[in-house]
Amino acid sequence: MIHMFAFTAAFIACLGYAIYAGGKPERAAILAQLVALLLSLAAISFGSIPVRGLPIGLALVDFTLALALTILAMKANRLWPIVLAGMQVATIFAHFARLLAFPLPAAGYVIFVQFWSWPMLMVTAIGTHKHQSRTRKFGEESDWKPFWPHSARAVSAI
Repeated sequence: MIHMFAFTAAFIACLGYAIYAGGKPERAAILAQLVALLLSLAAISFGSIPVRGLPIGLALVDFTLALALTILAMKANRLWPIVLAGMQVATIFAHFARLLAFPLPAAGYVIFVQFWSWPMLMVTAIGTHKHQSRTRKFGEESDWKPFWPHSARAVSAI
């Protein structure tokens, strides 16, 4: 029970830090994680995790977060969202193992699904800190990558 309070406190601290000091990618990442956390809590509260089979609601939330973080990683002008998306994709592998009836005990499944929660918060906080450091040192930076077909045409016109 104490781990839930510790995670909630750490999440709130990371949320506040990313909203206050982060750019648009940092805010988008932490808000996506917040929505996924709330939806996961709702999915778990409406039905316990079955001993066998896949908890569909939880798997859908995790898959949607992985998709959102992958899109963010492709569009953001930062490297850390790639790590964040990779961590969430690793969580999806636990769901696939459960779906394929891999002999995974219920406790092991729950541990694998929750494993990347803390590291994801740390990556978000470190990414926010690095953004803030670069902004202080070099001035404002672009939050998003340029849309590549337009940037390719601009280069070929030169």
